[in-house]
Amino acid sequence: MYYKDELALDNDWPQWDLFISAYNLSERLNTIFNKVQAKDKYWLVFPEYGFSEDEKPNGDSVYNVLQGSEAEQLMPIIQQIKLNEYKDKNICIDATGFMRAQLLFLLAYFKKLGFTKIDFLYSEPDHYSKKENTTFSAGTITETRQVIGYQGNSKLSNKKDLLIISAGYDTNLIAKVAQQYENSEIVPLLGFPSLRADMFQENILRTVAADESFSAETLKYPLFAPAADPFETAESISHYIKKHDCLNNFDHIYLCPLATKPQVLGMGLVFLNEYENMNVSILYPFSEGYSKETSIGVSKIWKYTFEF
Repeated sequence: MYYKDELALDNDWPQWDLFISAYNLSERLNTIFNKVQAKDKYWLVFPEYGFSEDEKPNGDSVYNVLQGSEAEQLMPIIQQIKLNEYKDKNICIDATGFMRAQLLFLLAYFKKLGFTKIDFLYSEPDHYSKKENTTFSAGTITETRQVIGYQGNSKLSNKKDLLIISAGYDTNLIAKVAQQYENSEIVPLLGFPSLRADMFQENILRTVAADESFSAETLKYPLFAPAADPFETAESISHYIKKHDCLNNFDHIYLCPLATKPQVLGMGLVFLNEYENMNVSILYPFSEGYSKETSIGVSKIWKYTFEF
């Protein structure tokens, strides 16, 4: 069972035992952190945002995440806050500011360690700061690899690979993956309905700008899933794979989450529920840094309840 609810800032919200959010300078992150009532609240400050000391929040509830893989970054935090002790309590994660691979790692941790229910929040921006020209990732793309906890098995056949890429605004990351897997069959997953009406057009502009292959055949037959719905995203991917018998028709299926955090959660969910230990994996291009602030204002705020 999965539940999606809209939260209003002027209404009372549920109270949680543990709340975790990733810090950046976007208004929507700070608005939610200040609104949430929880026994324990923590900011995670990821090094990819490149904050100076005077830009970081203060207090005992702030954890400075170290450099490293998603596991090397999060496992020390998990141990310090004794996350296992919250297994039977109410936990909420604000997905809005998280790095995508780190968010996926946390999702897999919850499921594999036997947590039964987790709430995730996501706040939609009123708009992105520079519309379709908004920059999200910065610096060199250091590597493209499978996300820890989402590694699949290869069939080692002579068939092509399939790449399902949820294409957002980040042209650098989209281009890197599309070029590296240019011999694969590429299917873009687009956020429709989008967070805002004009964001769908902006999304198309950024996707086409990322790689010329997206402007012709590839964009004729995209997948669609609401940009703010992880459950519909998971269903869309599952339906496509089954309808086209992709597990048998391709050597390997790569899922690449480069759009909204709800779609990231959706890709993680469909993998964990249906495709573990199969010829499916989640792929991600890791960048040196990310912009500290990409959006202006707060629009809708969603609460997604995942029941494993």
